[in-house]
This record gives sequence, structure tokens and C-alpha cells, in this order.
Amino acid sequence: MQDQDRDTPFDPPEPPLTYAELWHGADVLIRKGGEDEASSRWVFLSALLMLSLCLEAYLNHAGPLLFGSTWSEGPQALVHKNVRARLALICTACGVEWSARRKYWTVASTLIDLRTSLVLARQTRLHAAADTRTQEQSGVVDPSWSPYCNRAVVLDYRAELRSLLASIHGRLPAQGRGNLFALSS
Repeated sequence: MQDQDRDTPFDPPEPPLTYAELWHGADVLIRKGGEDEASSRWVFLSALLMLSLCLEAYLNHAGPLLFGSTWSEGPQALVHKNVRARLALICTACGVEWSARRKYWTVASTLIDLRTSLVLARQTRLHAAADTRTQEQSGVVDPSWSPYCNRAVVLDYRAELRSLLASIHGRLPAQGRGNLFALSS
């Protein structure tokens, strides 16, 4: 019996897709933040950032399925467009409504803006003597992000993002599409 097992070809599992890993990471952070919501603003901000990165990684998964080599090759490769333009292009190609009338549009736009604001932020270093924050104050998130750093908002954003990605995913070519969130909980 053991000889037969050795002769049976072994197909290693497919590696997880980046967007699915990021989705799973956001889920882990959301659960962790739910354990102590009062002091989890940074955890929820991190979950939102993971969802934003998930969106961008998903576009990089869907783009080649829809546009083939046009997505990533040549000087006018679509992958070089900004995230919002790539999302609009993919939604249009899939027949998914991409307008401000749709809540998922607002959520996706906010996630894109959040990621951009974090990436492009100008950093200011405080001298050790000038940093007089208490331990509680050090957990304060930038005021422009604070309204998003709670569990209810993060759960709502995750649900809206799932709706958007599922709408796109259902219209991708079947070959190469796979399950939307293989790791999803």
C-alpha cells in the first residue's frame, strides 16, 4: 500500500492569491479589534488599509484575465494607470455600475483615498523632549481618519467591498478566475 502512495503523483496546492491573503489579514484584524474596541483604532485603521491593498491586488488579478497582455505589457500598459482608473476600467469591462449612486463606489473611493493619504503623508519628527503625549493620547489617530476607525464602519466597508468584488468576479472569464475568497471566513 505504501508503494502505491509513493507512486501517486502529488499536486501541490495552488499558492493563495495576494488579494485573498490581504482579505484574510483584514478579517484577522477585525476580529482582534473586536476584542477591545475602545483601544483598537489603529487595528481598525490597519484593517481598512488591508482592505484597500486587497482592492488593488484584486484589480491586478482581474486585469490580466480581462485584458490579457495589454494589462501589463508595453508603454501604455493598463497596470500603470492609477487605482481609480483601473477600477473604473475593470468595472466597465465587466458591466458593473461604477457611479457615485452606488455605496460600494463611495467605499472603494474612500479606501483608495485612505491608502493614498497614508502613502503620500509628510512625516514630521518630534524631538523626544517635545513629545509630551500621555500613553492614552499616543493612540489618537489622525483626525481625518478617525471616523473610519471603528468596528461598525470597518464591517460595513468590508461588506461593500465584498459586494463590489463579487460583482466583478462573477463576470470574469471562468478560466483563471477561481474562488473569490478561498481563505474568507
